[in-house]
Amino acid sequence: MRIGPFSFAWLPLVLFLSIAVAFVLGRKVARRDPDIDKALLWTLAAGFGVARVWFVLRYLPAYKGHVISVLDIRDLGFDAFPGLIAGACVALWFVLHVKGIRRAMVVALVSGAVAWSAASAAVASRGGSDPMPAISLADMSGRLQPLKSADGEPTVINLWATWCPPCQAEMPVLAAAQADNPHLHLIFVNQGETQASIEGYLASHGLQIKNVLLDSRLDLAKVVDAAGYPTTLFYDGHGRLVATHLGPFSKATFQQALENFYQQASAAP
Repeated sequence: MRIGPFSFAWLPLVLFLSIAVAFVLGRKVARRDPDIDKALLWTLAAGFGVARVWFVLRYLPAYKGHVISVLDIRDLGFDAFPGLIAGACVALWFVLHVKGIRRAMVVALVSGAVAWSAASAAVASRGGSDPMPAISLADMSGRLQPLKSADGEPTVINLWATWCPPCQAEMPVLAAAQADNPHLHLIFVNQGETQASIEGYLASHGLQIKNVLLDSRLDLAKVVDAAGYPTTLFYDGHGRLVATHLGPFSKATFQQALENFYQQASAAP
């Protein structure tokens, strides 16, 4: 989603909207009783906390040597189901033990769930299994290469630029994923920069990546309607779009994405 010069991923916005709806309606029904705020905050804390801890434990090898990144929730690494169970248990405790906010808690939880479902459905309806764009881009040798999937293998296309801080943050993650996953066709499509700039950046950061293409006129970004960088496109073995991700990946969240979108693909620990 783009608002003026700013680009946002849909999931955090939908989540924020749902939480806001729950708080507004819950406070209205409870007539601003401070207990409703406390109950909802504890419910959110339990849900997000357990969801994060569960995710980290599931992908613990990905955090080896990067312990501080466990606290960096900007990668949106959460396991929804355990978090929902934890949040539901805390909410149920408040419903059973704080009589004055029972009705308000029920209204808040139901309205938040309805808002989440409606907004998620609206976002999902915008997507589709679009085919991979039939365009050709220059490789690092200057030869035009058609953008296509490998024979029956999943293809991931990453739109990036050397001046983009989130791109810089995730590039080592994707470089390692490319090296560790020979079954994965990972293409790096640089946006609007020269070959010399790209080579200089990769050399100065010690990055070795394959399948680098130059999109000097931002043709691919326009075709796929990229809202910002980095944008990562996931295609199946038939060249049909599976998912689009705006923003950087951590090692754990990229591994999760591969597992979610490709049953046979997962990043090495």
